[in-house]
Formats: sequence, C-alpha cells, structure tokens
Amino acid sequence: MSIPMERLFGDFNSRTLKEWKEIILTDLKGDEYESLIWEDPENIQIEPIYNPESIPELRNDITHQHSNWEIEQTLVLPKNKKILASLNSGATALLIKDLPSKDIETVFEGVWIQHIQTSFQSKTPVSDIEAFVSLVQKRKLDKNTIRGSLQYDPLMDGLRNGELQTNLWENFKSIQENVKELPQYKSVCLRGYEYHNAGATLTQELAFTLAQLSEYFANTNELKPDKIQVSLAVSTNYFFEIAKFRAIRILWKQILKAYNKQYVDLDLRAESSSRTSTLYEPQVNMLRNTSQCMSAALGGANTINVNSFNTVCLKEDDFGQRMARNISLILKEESYFNKVVDPSAGSYYIEYLTNKLSENAWKVFQNIEKKGGWLTCVKMNTIQEMIEKNARSQEHDLNNKKIRLLGTNLFPNREEKMSHNIDKSLTLNLLKGKEFKAMNANRLSANMDLERLAKEPNDV
Repeated sequence: MSIPMERLFGDFNSRTLKEWKEIILTDLKGDEYESLIWEDPENIQIEPIYNPESIPELRNDITHQHSNWEIEQTLVLPKNKKILASLNSGATALLIKDLPSKDIETVFEGVWIQHIQTSFQSKTPVSDIEAFVSLVQKRKLDKNTIRGSLQYDPLMDGLRNGELQTNLWENFKSIQENVKELPQYKSVCLRGYEYHNAGATLTQELAFTLAQLSEYFANTNELKPDKIQVSLAVSTNYFFEIAKFRAIRILWKQILKAYNKQYVDLDLRAESSSRTSTLYEPQVNMLRNTSQCMSAALGGANTINVNSFNTVCLKEDDFGQRMARNISLILKEESYFNKVVDPSAGSYYIEYLTNKLSENAWKVFQNIEKKGGWLTCVKMNTIQEMIEKNARSQEHDLNNKKIRLLGTNLFPNREEKMSHNIDKSLTLNLLKGKEFKAMNANRLSANMDLERLAKEPNDV
C-alpha cells in the first residue's frame, strides 16, 4: 500500500533557517555560529545547514535528462587487437590519439563503428575526418548512426603552444564543412580540462571554457551548437565537482541565448584529473578516480574517460586500463548510478553550490568579454597569469598540508621505491611560447615525486 507524500511528511514541521540557527547556537553552548562557516578556494562560503531558503534562484531544477554515460577508453597508436579487446571488456567509446589517417581503415577492421562512439585527436584533423567518412561510406553505413567527436580545439592548441595556427579560422571553417556529412558527429571539442590540469580553479575552468566558446561563436557564424562537445576535468572535491558539471549546463543555456543560437542539450565529456594523480602509492589513484567518476556521473556527464591509476609512470598498461573501465562498470552495474536522472536536484547544498559556481563563473566570463574576449586576454597573458597564480597557491597549500594527497604528503610510505617501475619521462618540458605565454599542465605532486625519486638508491 502506497502512502501519499503529504501524509508521510505531515508529522514533521518545517523550520526556517533562522530557527535552525537558533537550535545550532544552543548546541554550541557559547561558541559563535560563524565558527562553523568556512570558505572554499572558490570563494564560496560554506555554512553548516541549507534549506529551500538557501536556493531561491534554482530549486529542484533538473539540469539534464539522461542518467547513463559512455565509457570512453583512450588509446594511443592502437592496433586492431587492442581496440577489439577494449570494446569486449566494457568500453563503449574510444578516443584514438595520434593514429595516422592512412591506418584508420585497417585499425577499425571488424569494429562496428555504428554502435560505439569514436573520437580522434591528432595534428591532422582534416585527414582524420576524411579517412573516417570514407570508411563509413565504404561500409555503406547510415551516417546518422555515427557518433563521436573530432577532438579539435585550435584555440586550446594555441594556448598550450604559446602561438596560434596560421589560417586558424579558415581551417576551422573547412573542418566544419567536412564533418557536416556526419550529422551526429561533433566537429569541435572544447578541452576545458586543460585549464584544470594547469592549476585553474573550478570557477576559472568554467569561465575560461565559456569565454573560449564565445570566441568560436564570434568568429564562426557557421558553428552549430549541436556540433560542439565540452570536455571538463573532474577532480577530488566531490560535491563541488558535481555542482560544476551541473553549472556548465546552466552557463551553456546562457551563452546560446546571448548568441541567439537554437538550444540543444550540451554534449558533456568528463576526464579524470591528471593534476591530482601521484607517482607514489599509485593504487590510491584508484580511489581518486572512483570519486571523480562518481562526481561526473551524478553531475550528468554524457561521456566519462577515467585515466589509468598508473598513468604517471607507465605509457600504457593493460591492467591500469582495465581498472579504469571497471570503475564505470561497477558504478553502473552494481551501484546503479545510471538509473536516476540528476539525483542532485533537490539537494539544497549541491544546488547552492551550482548557483554560486554559475554566478561566479559568469562574472569572470563577463570580465573577460569586457577586456576584449578570450583571444585578447590570452595575448595579454591575463588568463595564463590567473591560472599560474592559483597553481602556485595550490602548491603552497600542498607543501603546508592545507591540501592533502593520501600517500604523498599524508601518510606517505617512505619505504616505497618507484624508480624501477617508470617507463616514461617525468620531467616537464616547459614551453614559453612565441606570441604569448604557453599554458603548461603539471601534476600537483610533481616536485615532491621528483625529490623522492632523486633520493632513491641508484642500484634499484
């Protein structure tokens, strides 16, 4: 027998925030209520209690209408056998990096590309999409069934290199034309996660991604919202990350409205943070990855790419990739994270964070626009210096244990040796940039890891 909701909660009297605070003050026995309030690095004050009064602007609003997500596996220069093994082990989406265009047909032999999501990232996007479209045509597949993204973001490439491509906008428009043949395929992927991995705050990551999107719209009238994917990092600040993914959808609506673009649902991709990955105690990265994947799923990511727990020291590892896929599989098949649409709607705390992150990011975005837009601010090094300042602050907090990384500056295992497990360079080649400052990504624990490595015995 079902009980009406009104009867179920009828015996519980609702209380105002003022009444709750009075009860809390009684329990504090003389301490100030303000002693329970703390300020996050996002400049958001966190109180000990929230109720409907805390969220007058957004209340129980659903930010997305789906609950499931694609499990994406990144593969660098893969062989056909590797792709098939990943798909047979749970991946439903592929991100193929640095694969020569001439090898696309061979590598995808026996792969049903009409049933998965296939994305490419390389320095030859035009050749990649031409070869992929040719494969679709050769197989006589329905082009409406082909999904994925050309991970093409020339503005981010310019920011990472410190100089823009020649004929950037001509090339950009050319690629938009080539991808038109595949209606569901995304021609642009804004790699917002790069800001996070360089040390940006959540607010900055949202604002700079939005400003970058504005730059694309302002310079290319032909760009359609349904050809865009936005890719954000997901880190370890659990509730804030959920709110960030909800906030980007609110900001997406605002930017489309500002440019008089027809609304379409945002295609949102999440990639687990490389900034918080550590060399020592690499198994702890599994815990971080799990928390991050949970945040992205609850926040409404359409695609989630979890990095291998040992990616810091190994170029590619079958076991690490398997564990990365399994995180999503377990959250789906055993924890049922894919069964409820936007479960955070109705959580006063998360909705409060969603509001604040949206408002703060919009203010930063407006300031960038007032200064001439994303491109102007990048050429003035404004965006790079804002990120550098926060990155230095994060590193200072890590050194002083205000930020704690388990296994690194919290309960480190000083007996652990890692030098014999490394098959890739850990040194960071910092780019200066020719036109403007290059934005360099770096792990938060990189300096600590290198200091410990230097102290390991040479004979290990």
